[in-house]
Order: sequence, then structure tokens, then C-alpha cells
Amino acid sequence: MSSSPLSRRQLLAHAWRAGVGVGALALAGCGGPDTFNARSEQDDGDDQAAPAGSPLRTEPAARTGSSEPSSQENAAAGGQDAPAQARQDEQALPITAPPIPDDAVDPLVWRERYHWRELARLPGQSAGPVRSSALQVHAAAPRIWSPFALGPATLDAGTMLPLLYSQLLVMAAGDQRDAHHGEIEGDLASAWETPDPNTLLFTLRPDVQWPDAEPLNGRMLTASDVLINHDAHRSPVMPQASAYEAVERIEADDRERTVAFHLSEPASYLPAKMTNPLHVIAPPHYIDDPGLGAVEPGPSNPAPNIHGTGPFVLEYTSVVSWGAVRNPDYFKHDQATGTRLPHLDRIRGGILLSRNPTAIPGTPREEIWRDWTDQRFDAIQLLSPAELSQSQAMFPDLAAQVAAPTPGRGSELIFGTISAGPFADPRVRHALSAAIDRAALAQRAHHGLAAPDCGHDWTHVTDDSTPSGFREWPWTPEEIGEPYVFDPDHARSLLAAAGYGSDNPLPIKLDAGGTEVFTISVDPRITAAVADQWQTNLGPAANVQLLPRSVTTSSQGGAIYREVRPHQNANITSWSRLPQYAPDPDALTYGKLHSSANRLLQDALIDELCKQQRQELDPIKRSEILEQIRQRDLEISWRLPLVNPYGLLARQAGVFNVTATHIAHSFDLNPKQFERAWHLPPN
Repeated sequence: MSSSPLSRRQLLAHAWRAGVGVGALALAGCGGPDTFNARSEQDDGDDQAAPAGSPLRTEPAARTGSSEPSSQENAAAGGQDAPAQARQDEQALPITAPPIPDDAVDPLVWRERYHWRELARLPGQSAGPVRSSALQVHAAAPRIWSPFALGPATLDAGTMLPLLYSQLLVMAAGDQRDAHHGEIEGDLASAWETPDPNTLLFTLRPDVQWPDAEPLNGRMLTASDVLINHDAHRSPVMPQASAYEAVERIEADDRERTVAFHLSEPASYLPAKMTNPLHVIAPPHYIDDPGLGAVEPGPSNPAPNIHGTGPFVLEYTSVVSWGAVRNPDYFKHDQATGTRLPHLDRIRGGILLSRNPTAIPGTPREEIWRDWTDQRFDAIQLLSPAELSQSQAMFPDLAAQVAAPTPGRGSELIFGTISAGPFADPRVRHALSAAIDRAALAQRAHHGLAAPDCGHDWTHVTDDSTPSGFREWPWTPEEIGEPYVFDPDHARSLLAAAGYGSDNPLPIKLDAGGTEVFTISVDPRITAAVADQWQTNLGPAANVQLLPRSVTTSSQGGAIYREVRPHQNANITSWSRLPQYAPDPDALTYGKLHSSANRLLQDALIDELCKQQRQELDPIKRSEILEQIRQRDLEISWRLPLVNPYGLLARQAGVFNVTATHIAHSFDLNPKQFERAWHLPPN
């Protein structure tokens, strides 16, 4: 596959010079970009999907798998009022950036040392796949196992639904697969095509049966079953709805076993969106009964009458752990051996050490770590290079993998408004970007193991040097060009040209970010470090205030830090974008028009490019349009992307096909790989 001209490095380096870029302002010279050789501790242990409205209620749809704005986006746009407890402390916090860790690593070295291709050469790979007894993973313990019974506090259950149910399409993952380029494969669908630009036609497998239990009684799965499920998914109250906004109607032909999605416009993103774990095909009667698939919390409950066509059958579930056993009637076979999948007899997950049903959500890391060191888990997401070193000391034969940063999951700063006030001046926004040392941020919060984030999915951009034909790793500072050049002198020159100096300092009220697991804000260490950099690098030309967030205390006396809106008086908000499930070059970076998705900026050019990109069926042309969107986004600088951490996964020796992909640093967002996972028995 040849690379598109717009993906070439020469163009990337100069992309920002057009329009209102800093180069066009011609106020001061820029030095070369700093070398970005670093990462650190990723405080991302509870990286779950965003809360969504229950399909059985009239709550708004969730952002997961969509581009609906979160409450924080609305607040940043001035559309939401801050909670009362956020107003009680109007004083700024002292700006004290944490020290840079002394164990920082070089990400360019680490991502090659622990590259996914090394997984294919692990000792024991040649012996498999083999049937094995069990696999234990650190994955949340859902209490809802139906896509139609999810509420605001239980949407994380959706990540494990494909264990029990099937989908039309899934995203392939495994040790022999390219972990950084998603490949769509059929699950229930044996084939799919676009007979015309406005039709997506699926042909179903002929060998899928529902379990032999009431009311389905082992009958064959039909095209009508698929239609009923997807019509439910696209209901406005469902978190999946945004993926189907171009779908006008769905038609099923049970005799021909086909399902046709008729579209109002070409929707190149739809197949990839349908691989989202929430887009499963459950028994049709689940739609009308909210109790089906729900499990009452308790120390350990036998699985209720939950039936699906997936690789596993739910065995039990509790507040902290869950288990599933092999579905003996699963319809898929392993192509290598011809044996029926899955290879595992059992899979268990959860926080095994924390068995207290009244425990505060958010298990302390030390308990998760103890479960790992006691070998209660066979695979785990690590949070720092130091954790990997400790793990290697205890388990010399373990396998480690560095995964590319999850596209769309980096940290950024968003202006409350850029339509009026000081931040309406692009020179001010560019000055703030030039005063940020992103390499230092990566070292402070991620021990160096992070990449500069530009707010776009690099995996959509063509690159003829890779086997997939698309980029494997994120942008370098050299490729991004001027927006990420750390140049304090230039930043102060830009502010001076905009009229700000010691006599008229730029007022910056920066939201301090959250302090625990229930916030989607950027890591507070990064926020404090940015505030410190601005205060130091801009000097008297800026007056920087770091404003606090609020904290809620539980009735048992334990502090629970909940997601709250940005501080009412903050004019710059820090947050991390929620994971977007678009792991394929055929997917779309912008689920909606730029102006609709962000509510901060009305830009006719980006809107028009987004329309073109979402309707273009050719992936190379989509890549070219996406690069134009990225360039325009950097020119406008309506947000200031910061850094995006790499993933770090470890697993015990003899565990295979448990892989971190570019859609997630853990395996929670691609549980379908467990149907091919296997575990060599100990010698």
C-alpha cells in the first residue's frame, strides 16, 4: 500500500504554518523541537467507559462509543453550573509541581524492546493452542450482564458482554495479530459488503443456535433476532445510539439470512463502531425485561438464567469477582487446530483480594498489586516501569508488552471559551502551548513512557513503512512541528504582541483536576506541572491560579472522589478524553461535526472536512482528509493537547493471546480475544 502524500513527514512538519499558525504570526523565531525521550506512572487503573443512560429510563445517551459531550465539556463551554461544594473554596492552590522521577525510561527503546511482535516468539507458542483449565485476570466485576439493563453506575459491565454474547463484527486480537492496527472480522456475520454507498449488507452464519433453555429452546439465531437487537441499540436512550445516526431502517431476511442497514448517507465508520463491546446480540426478550441479566450484589451469587451465543457462560458474579465457564456449544472453531473454541475451560476476573461487599469502589493499588504478586492474576496492566522491574524480579519468565497510547485518551487543556476574552486571540493560545514542556510532563507523570498528544488518531494515517499500511506509533514532536516546540522566549513574545506583560498580566484560572479514580480530568500531577511551567516560563506576563475540585465523603467515613464539573470560575479546564472505540482506519475520529461535538468552536472548514471524511468509503482518501482536519485543528488550537501514556501489560509465562491493543492499555475493551486465549499447564 502506498502512502498518501499528506502522510509524509515533510508535510507534517510544515502543516501548522498555514492559516493562523505561529509561523504566520512572525513574531519570533522558533528553535528545533526538544527530543521527546521519556514516560511514567499511568494513573489509569479505572479506565472505564463513561456513564450512560439506561435504555429503560429517559436518561441521556452516554459518551462511550460516541462523541456526545460529557458534563465537563458542557461546563467548559459555560453551559453547566458547578456544584455547590465546588464553590466553597475560591482560593487558588499553591502551584508546586512534583519532582521528576529518577527512573524515567526512553519510550523509543521500550516500545521496541517490548513490541507486540515479540509475543509470537514466546517460549511455548509452538506447543499451542491447547485446551487449558483457567485464566485469571484483573478485570472489573460487573453486576449487569445485559446490554439493555445498563445504568449510570454499571456501564463498565458492557466491556465484558462479548464473553457471553456474539456480535455481527468483532476486532481481532492475539499474539499473532498486529496489536496496533485493528482488523475487523466476522463473528455472527460470515460476510458483509456495501452493494451501494448507502447500504451495508450482512450475511449471517448458518450454524448459530441459542442455548437450550426457555424461551428460545435451542432454536437457530435468525436475521430477525439481529434486527431486533440493533433497532434497540439505536434507540435514542441507548449508549450505542450515536453509531447508528446514519441508519434510516434495518431489514431482515430470515430465509436468506441477511440483514441490510439502509443509510441516509455513506457511513464508513459504522463497521468499526459495531465492534464496540456494547453492540452484542442478546436474546430478544431481554429488551423488554430489565431484570434479565441483572445480578444482585453479594459475596458470591450463582449465575442467574443468562443465556447467549458467546464463548463463555456466566458461572457466578459478586461485587468484587466473577467467573465464566466454557460454552460447550460455541459455534466457532480454531482455524489452526480445527478444535472448537474457546480453549479455556474457565476464566475468572475481579479484585480477588478485596472481598468486602461494602468496600468503597476503587480498590487501592496495593491490594491489586498483592493479588498480582500472590499470582492470583495471570495478566495485569502495570502502571509504571518500576512495577515492571519489580514484577521481573519476582517472575523472571513473565512476558511484557508496551502498547501504543490509546488514540483519543491523552490529556489536554480546554478553554472555557475562545469566542471572546483573552483566549479568543490565537497568539495567546499559541503562547500557552509554547510555554509547556511536554517532555517534562511525560517524565513527571508517566516516567517518560508517554508520547506527545495532538488529539488525533494516528492509526488512521497511511504509512507505507508498516505491514498494515497505516501508522503504528503516535506522532513525534518533529512531525507535529511548531505547535509543540517548547520555547518560553517565543511564548513571552507572543503574549507581548497580544498586549500582556507585567503591567497587564494574562489571567489564567486553571482547574486543578480530580484527585482520585472517579474523575475524567487529567492527572492532577500534570495539571500542577503545567501551572508551574506557565508561572515560571511566562513570568510576570501571566497570573496563574490553580483552582481546586470538590470532594464527597461517604457515610462510612471513607472519601470517595467523584466526577465533578470544572470549577465555576476556571477559564481553562484539564481533562482526559474518554476512550473512543474506533480501532480501525475505517472508523471516524469525529463521531459528529466538530461544532456539534465540542460546543466550543464553530469552524465551517472542519465541519465540511468532517462531513467528507465520515462519508468517504476509500480508506486512503479518508486518511488524506483526516490529515487536513488535523492540520486545521492545530492551526486553531481550540485545545492544548499534552501527553498520552503508553500501555504496559505483563502476564505470567505460558499465557498466550492476552494482548494489549491500541484501543486499550488493558484487555477490558477487547474481551473477545479470550475465546482464543490459552494457558500452558505448568511443567
